[in-house]
Amino acid sequence: MPHLLSASICALAVLAAVAGAPPASAQSAPGKGTGASTGIICWHDKNGKQVGCGYSVPPEYANNPTRELNSRGLTVKKTEAAATAEAVRARQEEEARRKQDDAERAAAKKRDQALINSYTTESEIDSRRDREIAQIDLTILSLQTTLKQQRTAETELRRRVDGFAKTGKPAPDALIEELRRATSEVTDTERMIGQKRAEQDSVRAKYGELRARFTELTRRDAAPAK
Repeated sequence: MPHLLSASICALAVLAAVAGAPPASAQSAPGKGTGASTGIICWHDKNGKQVGCGYSVPPEYANNPTRELNSRGLTVKKTEAAATAEAVRARQEEEARRKQDDAERAAAKKRDQALINSYTTESEIDSRRDREIAQIDLTILSLQTTLKQQRTAETELRRRVDGFAKTGKPAPDALIEELRRATSEVTDTERMIGQKRAEQDSVRAKYGELRARFTELTRRDAAPAK
């Protein structure tokens, strides 16, 4: 068991720390001398309240804050509470968040600098946007031409299949397979046209954000210092 001091001796040690007088226990404690450590350690509960003093800390208080007294009853050493697993994990998570925030701020600063270096006016941004949209328009136009041809072929194949049905005869498997492929091609081309139009919307949104940010940065830099 830890060597506990009596309540009276512990109280004297605390009073001595306040008054500057040697505690009674210092007369017989290890490490005699004016400023030497007496080996007396006072420990606290988890709320920081001192609950006892002695020559060793009870196991149940081993991870709590402590302070060691010298022969004059003055605190010569303090030990903070050992970090719990939860506290360690919380610090690690906070550090990870801080690093992530720092990285995001650095990336944003780099993007802002690249934006300022790439354009001198909002109209340049608008022109770049229009060129990209026009390029996608050309792709859509080409796809629409292909789609028109595919729909014509699909219509003709369907007419032939329907002709067999009207005579009560089954259409050849090869003809049915050809119609299936034609229908699939029409569906694929329609999907690609839809994707290209969505791409145009994304381009407009991207350059809208760039334009707004460019305006914000240039106006901020041009604003007179207060």
